Amino acid sequence: MHQRVVEGTAAGITAVLTATGTGQGIHTASSERFNATLRRALAPLARRARALAHNVETLHAGMYLGGCAYNFCWVHASLRLAAPMGAGHPWQERTPAMAAALTDHCWTLRELLGYQVPLPAWVAPQRRGRPPKQTQPPALRKAA
Repeated sequence: MHQRVVEGTAAGITAVLTATGTGQGIHTASSERFNATLRRALAPLARRARALAHNVETLHAGMYLGGCAYNFCWVHASLRLAAPMGAGHPWQERTPAMAAALTDHCWTLRELLGYQVPLPAWVAPQRRGRPPKQTQPPALRKAA
């Protein structure tokens, strides 16, 4: 099997893999596994499914929900760690979000669906061109 770099450089990929400690080489197994998980969770993506995606928005919403549940709610055997001594169970189960230190626990679907995403800070748009007459100083209004 021959691997080639499609984007970036081989040295850049090696540097990232070394810095993160995530392996010796690149492969697509995790993305293929995620695709299979989405097909299992979302009926319109399965082959010869009875359910059709009638509009793109519904399909996108289902894919986002499946992706969030995959990362925050579903534990993965490949991410588990050995449990501390005396824990009573051999493994500490983790989700991808726990492995990335985004959260400290496995979320429930209720918790995921009820999460309030904070809005970004509002920044007033920058006005272009000449300011309107109402905001000009009184001296300029009299001259015009």
